[in-house]
Amino acid sequence: MFNCYLRRHVVRVLLVLSLVSCATLVHSQDGKKLSKADSTSTENNLVVLHKTQPKVNLLQSTATIYNNQLITTPAPSFLQALPGRLAGLYTRQRSGVQDTDNPISVVDFKIRGQIPLILIDGVPRDFSSIEPESIESVTVLKDAMATVMFGQRSSGNLILVTTKRPKEGPFQLSFTAQHGLQELLNRTKPVSAADYAILYNEARDNDGLAPVYTAADILSYRNGNDPVFHPDNNYSAYFLNKQASIDRFNLNIQSGTKNARFYTAVDYQNEGGFFNTANLNSYSTNSGVNRYIVRSNVSVDLNPTLNVGLNIFGRIQNANQPGGTTSSIFNAITFTPSSAYTIFNPDGSLGGNTSFTNNIYGMLNNAGYYKSTSRDLAADIALTKKLDNWIDGLWAKANVSYNNTVDQSVNRSKNFAVYSLNVNSGAPVYTQFGTNTNQPNTLSLSARRTYTYGKLSLGYDQSFGDNNLNVLLLADNQSTTIDLNLPATYSNIAGNVSYNYQQKYFAEAALSYGGYNRYKPGNRFGWFYAAALGWDLAKENFLKDVKWVNSIKPRISYGLTGNANVGYYVYDQYYTYGGTTAAYYFGATPTSARYFAEQALANPNATWEKARKLNVGLDAAFFNNKLKITTEYFNDSYFDLMQVRGNSIALLGQAYPAENIGKNRYAGVESNLSWNAKLGNLQYNISGNISLMNSKVLYQDEVFRENEYQRRTGLPVGQPFGYIAEGFYQSQNEINVSPKVDGYLPKPGDIKYRDLNDDGVINQLDETAIGTQKPLIYYGLTTGFSFKGFDLSIAIQGVANRDIITSSGFNSVSSSLETEFQGVNGQAFEQHLNRWTPANAANATYPRLSIGANVNNQRASSFWVRRADYLRIQNVDLGYSLPQKWVSRLKLNGLRLFVNGFNLYSFDTLRYLDPEGYNSIYPLRRTFNLGVNIKL
Repeated sequence: MFNCYLRRHVVRVLLVLSLVSCATLVHSQDGKKLSKADSTSTENNLVVLHKTQPKVNLLQSTATIYNNQLITTPAPSFLQALPGRLAGLYTRQRSGVQDTDNPISVVDFKIRGQIPLILIDGVPRDFSSIEPESIESVTVLKDAMATVMFGQRSSGNLILVTTKRPKEGPFQLSFTAQHGLQELLNRTKPVSAADYAILYNEARDNDGLAPVYTAADILSYRNGNDPVFHPDNNYSAYFLNKQASIDRFNLNIQSGTKNARFYTAVDYQNEGGFFNTANLNSYSTNSGVNRYIVRSNVSVDLNPTLNVGLNIFGRIQNANQPGGTTSSIFNAITFTPSSAYTIFNPDGSLGGNTSFTNNIYGMLNNAGYYKSTSRDLAADIALTKKLDNWIDGLWAKANVSYNNTVDQSVNRSKNFAVYSLNVNSGAPVYTQFGTNTNQPNTLSLSARRTYTYGKLSLGYDQSFGDNNLNVLLLADNQSTTIDLNLPATYSNIAGNVSYNYQQKYFAEAALSYGGYNRYKPGNRFGWFYAAALGWDLAKENFLKDVKWVNSIKPRISYGLTGNANVGYYVYDQYYTYGGTTAAYYFGATPTSARYFAEQALANPNATWEKARKLNVGLDAAFFNNKLKITTEYFNDSYFDLMQVRGNSIALLGQAYPAENIGKNRYAGVESNLSWNAKLGNLQYNISGNISLMNSKVLYQDEVFRENEYQRRTGLPVGQPFGYIAEGFYQSQNEINVSPKVDGYLPKPGDIKYRDLNDDGVINQLDETAIGTQKPLIYYGLTTGFSFKGFDLSIAIQGVANRDIITSSGFNSVSSSLETEFQGVNGQAFEQHLNRWTPANAANATYPRLSIGANVNNQRASSFWVRRADYLRIQNVDLGYSLPQKWVSRLKLNGLRLFVNGFNLYSFDTLRYLDPEGYNSIYPLRRTFNLGVNIKL
């Protein structure tokens, strides 16, 4: 009741604020719109950090996509519409999980090897499920010149999201309704109950244990004539629907006069759950997410020189899941053997036993439910004053932003019992495991985050004949409070000067003095800088008469950026309350005392990480701007990286702090080529981009390693290490003449490893780099056309020179998806059927089977390296816009019908793992969607 009331109350408040802000337009004074300081991205302008800049003057490294590309992708987050569309942006869909808005948990995205910060309308914010209809553009900023004014957050690069700005024009209403079906891209293939019994017996025999399944058991599993005691359950078929719905409705209106403009949108989205639940309860136990968004952007000229802009954004996102939790149920569906238990006993009770006390049906239907709610309220206000009466071209602007996020959960889960049937005594006997009890209702505040941001800007834009000058000075401050932690505060004073002569010779420079309050007092602020030069050769006399050449602009930038990568006040040594087990206590006696634990050693010398960034680019346009080419080379050297020394020893009995000692380098090439043309009624376009990136560890404090092949320095960042596999031991004689394995006695069928140092022993001294060391290549292709009302767009993206390790430790999720039995009695999969046996020794692709951990076979090695290159048809959108003479009869301005699809197909060599979501129990999702857009 409380959640329902609060949701209605917040929505009402946001709607009232939107209507009030729109109503103010009617009473505003006459005046002309402000330019430059209040403008946003258009065909000729681009939003960059803290300002809007003409594209022809741009020296920064950027890549941008616009609204018409974003709305073609039926995905909950705008980040999922970006793969393959922006040069320099690497993305990977990590998971198909529904109930989260944490961008990193859903999409792994990096710009030139770094995790970027997301700015929405210039303000750092941590939510990504924004309605695409309200996004004007998404721009990635990639070099020092583009990011340096962000001070100690400038090294990681930036993603700028610009929402639609109010524009002058007649009243416009746009309504979009969409309905889609989602499918799970699940590649795991569990074996049948009969095959499982055979493999399990074989594994026990390999380990010197007696079999647990008889020949009669295996026959019963195969025949399916005894479903109570010899079940063969297909849990995916039983408990997962083939499809789940996704619906979204968006209504937005915009209008404006010379002096007042507004844009307002309301959006609702509902994602159904994939679980096949029974209709047993008065409440839903399925998974699902619904989202409500209200947005209002208003711009009012209070007089000819003073503008006020107000942005209001509110979002409520509700997620529901069974009391057994979505993750636990997916885990049980994936890793429970088909023969584990009968779902229902003959008397209708839930089946189970000592090994499996959680019946999946019970987890779905008898365990109550769990609900979480995330509420966001964001408000931005900006005052812009033209100061032409003082100095022509001078303006000032003040911005204040507030963002509050509250994550709340209601736990109404309950316990249930399962029963094991035994008929050995003649009469049926049921043994109960667990109890049928209700857990007390629990309302908890999961997290609360508050962001306040303020900025004061002073700008000067003026032309003096052929000379064009732009100057920007600003001071900004952001304070972030998470839960009960002390605020984290970033402060900057920055300036930018850009100049061009005849839009032929270009220069730009920026300087920032940025600070972070979690460094030691007196060591919190530092200087960061960048400079860039450019030259448009097409405007020189030797090219200006070449009609087919529009622009050839080489450019170069260099700068020093920073990254505040430091823990919670690490410069100060402190203690935290540690229950009753810590080393120190305060009080009269130990039994009544409060115990405290010393935290990791303090580092009073901690400072920000730094990067020197070089970017060399070429922008060119030909044939009346139909053909555009951008290519760039970058070389980014990161130093003073926070790392724990490898030579630390444990004699102190305390964790060592991270120190500014690491050095890495990222370098590569990015290129984008596009062609836009028109032939009669056919308008078409094609755009392709490719990025090649290499990384290298320049320095890290390694432990002493005698052998060169074991050293991490000089190799790519994050390079995995392990053993070089050389097939399987085929016989005991081969084992006898091979190097000994330290701490393990191999058997035929075990993985054989290379003795790299020729000392006759396989141990940690034989570990080396495994997997590719080639530069990572990622690319994308988008193409489309429009013809007499029909339009089509296609987006493709892919990655090359990419390896994954599918088993790097027995207890990891990735190893569970690869490894047999996941311990003692987990599931086996199709790949295990081709395991090593004496009869299959020549063709085996998997080592001999074992029960529990096999320290030899499951260690990280080249055997588990898989080529994970892929080419994915990311998105296809087909639409038809009715002729204007038809829709005008309906008193409409436009009507478009469309169908689109997302995550349609992947070309790769992995049979049972997805090349992107390979280490998640949540399969990725494919979406087929249809909709209609109506304009008034």
